[in-house]
Amino acid sequence: MKANLLLILFPFLLVIEIFPQTPDDFNKFRLAQSYEAIGNYDKAFELYKELYFRYPSQYQFYESYYRILFQLKRYDEAVVLLKNRLKEQPKDFNLYGEIAVVYDRKGIKDSVEYFINQGINIDARNPVAYKFIANTLIQNRLFDKAIEILKLGKNRISDNDIFIIDLISLYSITLNYSDACYEMIELLKKQPQQISFVQSKLAQIISNPLALKTALEVFEKNYDRNSYPILKILSWLYFQNKDFKKAFDLTITIDKLVKSGGYEILDFANRALKEKFLIESIKAFEYLMDNYPDKPDLKAMSIIGLARSYEQLLDEEQNSKELAWKVFKPPVDSTDYRLREAIKYYTIIVNNYTLTDLVSESIYKIAYFYKEYFRNYQESRIKLQRLLNNYVLTEYYPKGLLLLATMEYLEGHLDGAENLYNQVRVFSRTTDLDRNFAQFQIAKILLQKGFIDSAKAVLSNIKQLPKNDIANDAIEYLMFIQELESDKNQIKVLLQIEKLIEEKKYNQLLAILKSMNLDDEYSIFQNRMRYILAEIYITLNQYSDALAQLTFLYNLKEKSIYSDKALYRIAQIFVWGLRDKSRAEENLTKLLTEFPNSIFVNEVRELIQRIQKE
Repeated sequence: MKANLLLILFPFLLVIEIFPQTPDDFNKFRLAQSYEAIGNYDKAFELYKELYFRYPSQYQFYESYYRILFQLKRYDEAVVLLKNRLKEQPKDFNLYGEIAVVYDRKGIKDSVEYFINQGINIDARNPVAYKFIANTLIQNRLFDKAIEILKLGKNRISDNDIFIIDLISLYSITLNYSDACYEMIELLKKQPQQISFVQSKLAQIISNPLALKTALEVFEKNYDRNSYPILKILSWLYFQNKDFKKAFDLTITIDKLVKSGGYEILDFANRALKEKFLIESIKAFEYLMDNYPDKPDLKAMSIIGLARSYEQLLDEEQNSKELAWKVFKPPVDSTDYRLREAIKYYTIIVNNYTLTDLVSESIYKIAYFYKEYFRNYQESRIKLQRLLNNYVLTEYYPKGLLLLATMEYLEGHLDGAENLYNQVRVFSRTTDLDRNFAQFQIAKILLQKGFIDSAKAVLSNIKQLPKNDIANDAIEYLMFIQELESDKNQIKVLLQIEKLIEEKKYNQLLAILKSMNLDDEYSIFQNRMRYILAEIYITLNQYSDALAQLTFLYNLKEKSIYSDKALYRIAQIFVWGLRDKSRAEENLTKLLTEFPNSIFVNEVRELIQRIQKE
């Protein structure tokens, strides 16, 4: 019964132990904290001092009083306080460090050394003494002194790994990259399993070119053909320095050293692919194909790696500096070697392997290539049928449905397309992005069929989504409907224009748009057509024609949803098309001044910074 009573009373006893004083004292303490928080240190000092001297055994009052003394630079009083505390706790390492810090602030260096040595000599074989004192110095940014203490502990104590780890961090903070790297090497020799820690520490500093150069020099100087962790770090450093030949050659050495059987090389290839050094990833995957033909798993990973590498090379071309800024991309040459190689390797996966994820990915990619680059919808459908029949539980199933639906829509099979888009919409594994796109396409189909009210209802739901491109498109379409509702043919013209854009039939599109009457500057529909016309001119590198259309939109008497957009595109033409950075910056600055709430503001500021930096 007594034990139970004690358990019940324990929290209350604890409160009494912490605050045996009156409620008035507790309120003073909270008031002091409030004064300290707002920077009124003198008021806080008076209250903390009163509470400490009334209850000197209360740690919270002691700690607060010391902190405020230090904040107010009342160093003599702080020393007295710490020394009194030291009489009660003569083996508290932190107190020696804190006294040393106060003397450092007073500029009395001999006393700094004295109290540090006093603290360490309490138990010179105890690593905790060095660690605690060094940590106190670090917290007060006395890094050089902390390094001295840690080096002393490292030399005196045989089990010194904890000192090495701290020294690595301190040398990095103080930009002493050479000593940091030597400590890393020593740590790797003693604890090879610390390779991830060392790499993470290097990753924090090598954004500084001097740090990367120094790290390479130190690790090259300590090259050890039989040390896996040192070779691994050196190979990684070569990779970060984009010296890929040295990195790859060293990876082959590592692979042989640890008898990895090609997996070190696979790791290199995958890292190169992930970081988009695609020529290097291709070379590494091809090396594996040539040198490890009898390892089925390595061969499979190399084949899929090559397929992804060539596909990304093609994407890089489409997103190069010359093309990335263009909304409408020119068609890809179907004889492009990157496209052909990607199809070749994805086809090998489809024909020779059974791994569900890899095969479903490969089928989808081939089907996408046939649709997007060859415009061969029949062949794309044949490929997709295998995906849709056999790989329902994969992430590529809803993507396959979406691809098939898009082809049905482009060929005018509206009922079939609507059915497929609905399947995408309700499928549990569909991503939010694909689900919203399917919804938007359903709205377009309803418009095509003449069901305007139903289309408006779908678009109204989409516009409620968090702001993104599809939500913005839904808002724009609702504006078109409101303007064109009495002329359904115009709505069909709009949808036909969108289809031609999807099919990249730019010359046909250009002829249609140039034949249209676009004189009504108050018409949202006509302004949209004029904007599309400008984008086609940009795609065809006809920049003066594009500028004429965009300038017309910008100069409209009544500002519209295309005004800031047109001005932004004008600036981009000067940046990327005409290479006139001065005119570009002039137009970007104008946009910030005239349209401070534009959705393009952040992009505009980034582009201005980029121009000024270049």
